[in-house]
Amino acid sequence: MQEIMVKNRDVELYTKVHGNSSKPILMFLHGYPDCSKTWDIQVEALKDDYCILCFDMRGVGHSTKSDNRGAYRMDKLLSDIEAIINTVAGQDGKVHLIGHDWGSVIGWSFITEQHYARRILSYTSLSGPHLGLMMHLARKAFFSGNLTKVKDFSRQVVLSWYIYMFNLPVLPEAVLKAFGLPLWKKLLQENGVNPSSPYLDISQEEVNGITLNPLGLYRQNPWSPPKVPAPNGIKTPVQLIVATEDNYISDKIFSDYDRYVPSLTRQTLHAKHWAHHSRADEFNRLVSQFVQNIEQENNSRAA
Repeated sequence: MQEIMVKNRDVELYTKVHGNSSKPILMFLHGYPDCSKTWDIQVEALKDDYCILCFDMRGVGHSTKSDNRGAYRMDKLLSDIEAIINTVAGQDGKVHLIGHDWGSVIGWSFITEQHYARRILSYTSLSGPHLGLMMHLARKAFFSGNLTKVKDFSRQVVLSWYIYMFNLPVLPEAVLKAFGLPLWKKLLQENGVNPSSPYLDISQEEVNGITLNPLGLYRQNPWSPPKVPAPNGIKTPVQLIVATEDNYISDKIFSDYDRYVPSLTRQTLHAKHWAHHSRADEFNRLVSQFVQNIEQENNSRAA
């Protein structure tokens, strides 16, 4: 493993590179409340066949935080990803992107913007929607008069209760500082992480490093979401993996994604939110199979 600090504007991003640099690059984006270690199972399983790239997002773990206003706005997060790709793969390098939770939300925006999408060969999304598209489809559902659609998106509003809580002043930080470690362990164990997983063997200080700074994700993005992609506007091949027992993301919010992603492959895992832990073998197989198919297609076109 190679450990590097990638500087992008006012932050330094702790980045780990595993495997063979001559192989296709898989870049993993973690969510909240997580760090790059959440992908350790995937790293061990896939590093012999791929170059694996993981990093702690800004303000998380070993990465530094920015004190600038709006430091967690989507444009800053996308710039971080590009900086790491440039450092590891070169100015013209391309990667296969995989995201979970907020990592998935950010990944959707990355492949939506043409400037960034050109760097991505494929995208695998787990438990995270395109933020702007989700809100657009929710508005359409509520004004449609279609009771089924209203019910579907109303369920997501209920599942997203924590977003409203995280936007309260002071209280979230106070609770996390006082009870963050047991709450974090309980949350992950109840949603797919094995209680014996070494990922859970951390301190309160480390939990603070995972949870406190990136509250900005919830405070700076939902109320000013990224623009909605045009129909058929997302050209990147996408594998959408839906965890059928997810307590935070409803599968119904993805029902119209085929209209926006011409090359969309849908998969399901009977799992909760941290499906890449509880169904690691199946998740790894889906990622590898999808990437291999894309690589074969690209090689055939190049021949």
